[in-house]
Amino acid sequence: MSSAEDRYRAAISTMEAAAREQDEQRGLRERRLAEAQQQAREGMRQELAAAQKYAEHMDELNKRKQSAGGWATEKTLADKSRESLMEFGVHDEEADTGYTNYPTPSYGTPAVSPHPEPAPEPPAAAPEPPRRGRHARQPDDEDDFSSTSWLV
Repeated sequence: MSSAEDRYRAAISTMEAAAREQDEQRGLRERRLAEAQQQAREGMRQELAAAQKYAEHMDELNKRKQSAGGWATEKTLADKSRESLMEFGVHDEEADTGYTNYPTPSYGTPAVSPHPEPAPEPPAAAPEPPRRGRHARQPDDEDDFSSTSWLV
């Protein structure tokens, strides 16, 4: 009888192991589903915020257009918040382009250009004029009005 009991216990433990594995897989699937749903919600919130901003901007442009009598001009559609600012080129001076007209000190290191200069191209040969046949005629100049009398 011990062999039958051993087989029975082995079968029971195999079934319990399979049930545990299925439970773990189900839990993993549910966690992944919850994470995917959360990411989808966040993405939709961001898209909704961007769409609302766009809709508000378009409403503002339409209001400006209607207040201008239906004319959509550059002045009408310009940003109204910028009109109150007096600009005298200060923003241009403050803008950091990353390029200065002054060379930077090298302190013993060789100067390296950020943009390598392209190799000079060989001079192109002058194109040859098209060859004409032996009896070719000169093209008529339709805009030549030198023989027209303008005093008539």
